Amino acid sequence: MQIEEMNKKEVEKIEKIIEKNYGVKIKFKDILLKTSKDKIWIVSKDFKKNFFKNLKVNSIGLYFGRLKRNEKIKLSLEGAQLVGKKATKNLVEIDENELISFLQGFNVKKFKEKNAELNNFVVVKFKEDIVGIGILRSGYIENLLPKSRRIYIEIKKT
Repeated sequence: MQIEEMNKKEVEKIEKIIEKNYGVKIKFKDILLKTSKDKIWIVSKDFKKNFFKNLKVNSIGLYFGRLKRNEKIKLSLEGAQLVGKKATKNLVEIDENELISFLQGFNVKKFKEKNAELNNFVVVKFKEDIVGIGILRSGYIENLLPKSRRIYIEIKKT
């Protein structure tokens, strides 16, 4: 799998998709990279530009998300945290009980949506914290938290 640097037009397209889907105007100052599977990575602009040209690298930098069809981006947890703090669209807020279920990998049934579109990716928020990404379905949020990020122990409320 080869990673390639995204050109200015591709970066602007990503910025427009983020603005359209999450209501956030973002200007990337760092380098955006893309894999053959449309995964997007962010690296510092101090990174040597041609370092990865002749290497077979699967990942480098911060995983931001994956480009999907219909001009959508499935954000990673870190991508959601970067975008979600200022998001005005496709945002859902959950309470403490639903937070526990969400972190354990279950779908969420009680939530407050903020300008959310059905069958679209949504940023999941608890109070001021961005806790993940999901898909808004009819009556619930489909959990997209990776299995490696789920909490499998019993959580007791304080």
